[in-house]
Amino acid sequence: DVAPEPDSSAGLVQVSLQGTPHRVTGTVQGSTPVLREINGATFKHPTPLSGPLLIYRAKASDPSALATLTGLLGKMGIQLQSYHSSGTVGGEQWSIVGLSAPLSNLTEMKPRVTEVFQLHL
Repeated sequence: DVAPEPDSSAGLVQVSLQGTPHRVTGTVQGSTPVLREINGATFKHPTPLSGPLLIYRAKASDPSALATLTGLLGKMGIQLQSYHSSGTVGGEQWSIVGLSAPLSNLTEMKPRVTEVFQLHL
């Protein structure tokens, strides 16, 4: 379901990923959808939603998730094309990573994050 925001340029969407509901706010720039917020965590710059994306939530004080991810990308020969992180809410932040191809296995990421999933838009 989409509900227009007061400025009429953004929409609020309730999505369920892996059975967990999330509240996301975004808009469209040109023909590309962009994300502005997930569950109250705001992205300073609108985050483009296109291609293979890895989205994860982790403790803001623990950089091991990003280090693990870059190691995985190196092993699999996948390029990191973009990286966006949100502001911190409850000690955690969301990261959205644009990839040249989806990761085939997220097992190494799961112990380092609260939540992780992939999308291909």
